[in-house]
Amino acid sequence: MHMKALSFLAATFVLFFGSSAAFAGGALTDYGSPPANACGGPFSGFYGGGILGLGGLSSKADVAPFNLKDNDRGFTIGGIGGYNWQCNGRLLGIESDISYFNANAIPGLDAPGCEGCNERLNFGSEVDWYGTLRARVGIVGDQNFLVFATGGLAYGGIDHSMSASGTENFRFFSSSDTQIGWTAGGGVDYLLSDHWAFRADALYVDLGSQDHTFTTSDCTGACSLRADWDDSFWVARVGLTYLFGAPSRDPVVYDTPLK
Repeated sequence: MHMKALSFLAATFVLFFGSSAAFAGGALTDYGSPPANACGGPFSGFYGGGILGLGGLSSKADVAPFNLKDNDRGFTIGGIGGYNWQCNGRLLGIESDISYFNANAIPGLDAPGCEGCNERLNFGSEVDWYGTLRARVGIVGDQNFLVFATGGLAYGGIDHSMSASGTENFRFFSSSDTQIGWTAGGGVDYLLSDHWAFRADALYVDLGSQDHTFTTSDCTGACSLRADWDDSFWVARVGLTYLFGAPSRDPVVYDTPLK
């Protein structure tokens, strides 16, 4: 999973830098280095934009004495915004995003004590959406390239369910909640013009655990089961942001491409 995410980001960078050079018609711009002890810069101030990418959900369901696991992948799309303070080539910021996500993992096992009846117990986890509120710290290079690390609060909408399938009897339990957890990751921003920047990031999100106790009538009398779900996922995303506070500057344009 993680190797596929890294390959996806690497391919995106190659495609982006190749297309940028072609779009510029062979001319590169140099925004220069910031003066000593200077604060402010192209990444300073408010910004906002859109993001999209891929993600992978990992769900664990502990139903004593069983420890069940399942994974699923899906796409994510949403909006992002924040505020940056840039000073002496360093950056400190706060960022928030909210996105749609369509991953659905279903750990399951054959029903205990039901040999030959082909009945299966399924414990599903579906992440419908997620959001984060994070701090960012980074280093700005050549006034147009930012490398950053980020971390903070995460939250998301999760549907948990239990179903018994494989026989004529079918019992179902479901619960929809907003879970709160944490996130950490990193990424890059690349300035395309005075106000537009391309970005790529990757986040790991842990939404913690949630217990559910439910009752079925698939056996003699009422049967109570307790399941403990633990949900986490990663996302790798690309996007465009508009920098509202970026100062306009007259770049130095070279007549011939730099090598």
